[in-house]
Amino acid sequence: MPANALRTVGISPAEAQRELVRRERAKRHVNAFGEYVYPWWVAYENHKVVGEALMQCFRYLETGGQEGINRLMVFKPPRTGKSTQVGEIFPAFVLGRLPDVHVIYSSYVESLAARTTKSVRDIVSGERFANLFGHRSSVDAEVMLSDDSRSKTDWELAPPHRGGMIGRGIGSGTTGYGAELFIVDDPFRDRDDADSELSRERVDRWFSSVAQTRGEGLFVVIIMHTRWHPDDLAGRRLRAMGSDDPLVDQYTVLDMPALAWGPEELAASPEEQRAELLNGIYKDTRDVMGREPGESIWPEKFPPAAFERKRANLTDEDWASIYAQRPTPPQGEMFDKAWFSLAPRAPEGLTWYRYSDLALGKKRTSDWNSCLAVAIDNEANVWYRDMIRVRRWENFSAELKVWMVSPMERNTRWVIESTGFQTLAFKEFINDPTLIAVNIRDYTPDQDKVADARILQTRARAGKVFLVDGPWIKLFLSELAAFPRGKNDDQVDTATRGLKFAVRGGRSGIHA
Repeated sequence: MPANALRTVGISPAEAQRELVRRERAKRHVNAFGEYVYPWWVAYENHKVVGEALMQCFRYLETGGQEGINRLMVFKPPRTGKSTQVGEIFPAFVLGRLPDVHVIYSSYVESLAARTTKSVRDIVSGERFANLFGHRSSVDAEVMLSDDSRSKTDWELAPPHRGGMIGRGIGSGTTGYGAELFIVDDPFRDRDDADSELSRERVDRWFSSVAQTRGEGLFVVIIMHTRWHPDDLAGRRLRAMGSDDPLVDQYTVLDMPALAWGPEELAASPEEQRAELLNGIYKDTRDVMGREPGESIWPEKFPPAAFERKRANLTDEDWASIYAQRPTPPQGEMFDKAWFSLAPRAPEGLTWYRYSDLALGKKRTSDWNSCLAVAIDNEANVWYRDMIRVRRWENFSAELKVWMVSPMERNTRWVIESTGFQTLAFKEFINDPTLIAVNIRDYTPDQDKVADARILQTRARAGKVFLVDGPWIKLFLSELAAFPRGKNDDQVDTATRGLKFAVRGGRSGIHA
């Protein structure tokens, strides 16, 4: 379109030329297209990485499978624009360039799928799309909605084009509708959904029997979802990739955690990467954005400190799934959540011990001070109750002193970690005249954390550990499942080292 063709709308030749350049760029690349049809959307560095992968998917469709890729997984944190870019902008771009393509978009519930397909429909029916591919462009056969396409969920392009888009909830059928582009976005509602083996089987059966059978010759599949579980939809595809079967689909994976991994958290070799694939985990050998360790995926919107604040208020389990895309299984390396029983109250007459794991002198602001009550009954059952967990030392010590003089802790035996700076903490307590009647002693750990945890592991596996119901339990079990590789271990330390003192109290036949 010549620049003078735009003068009728009252803009200067220079502005008209800039508009023509924007339009030409929008026709050629999905990110430029997104910035054109969504003037509020800007492709930052993380979007540029995704955009290049999407262009490889487009190239596969455009060349009849001779170039590009046909399988893609995108792992990104929430609120970083993956659904907008992959679910809305990309399908509209593909339909503009290849208007005979059929697109299926699926999410865990049909209403979300319908909302996305409506967004794509709105792009295709908008003036900016028309500037590129419709009646306001120079294309030979303009791309526009069919007059019969009144549905927001299922719609088609007008002849002579044969393309269109439908939206479906996971589990819904797509009988009679084939596709060249299939996008799966969040097939699980939440963690509880993904933790259910029945739910994971349902999603996998749907993907195998519905999604995988919709392909018509050329078939591009894009999967993006929060990695709630190593055995989720993506996890099963990753495990298959790690197998020796040469016919298994090999996905290009964009692993984009909120904060870039350090060298020790990346795969050191292709052999290590394959071993992790067999566990349903993707470990790249490098950061796909070229970031330094700890750098944010989107520093303009989320500086590293913003993610650290989020991390401080999440369980290790939730951080690993939502922001790091490396799920930890309910059965961790040492502990299985199912081993622990909940009880409304503990038996009467138990002798309680409280070991305080201190963060005093440690540099990381995410470290916690923790103290948990533990006792052993006459049947060698281990009981835990009332976790005290406070980040700042001065607040923790003040709260601990209140607990020490409370009636419910009258016979409790208190143990204060005493290593390095922690010796000052012990002196603070032992020299406090208000605690003169409190049984307090110091202790320097004589084994590593994993060795100390073995006795709790043995008791728990035997079904001999009971947790007295309270709001502390969820975080405690999450840290146990992540131990010993989790971000925090303060709750595990106070539980295991407190148990050592309870065992030495001689009330059971357990031996440390």
